[in-house]
Amino acid sequence: MKATESNIKSILDEVSSLVESSDLDINISLTDQGVDSLDLVNVYLLVEEKFEIKIPDEDIAQLQNISQIIDYVNLKVT
Repeated sequence: MKATESNIKSILDEVSSLVESSDLDINISLTDQGVDSLDLVNVYLLVEEKFEIKIPDEDIAQLQNISQIIDYVNLKVT
C-alpha cells in the first residue's frame, strides 16, 4: 500500500485530538503545527503498523512533516 496525504492525516486524527489534520500543511513541521512529541511518536508507531515497515531511530529526524513521511514510506514499501 502506498502512503498518501489522506491516510497519513487519518493516522494523525487517530493520535491527536488537539490538532485538526485537515488544517495541517504537508510541508511544515508537525511540531510547528501543534503536534506534540508524544503524539509524533505514536504517529511513527502507527505508520510502522499500517504500512508494515520499521522506522529506525536514526531515520526519525528526517520525518518531520507529512510530505517527508509520505516519501519515506513510499520508498520503504516498494
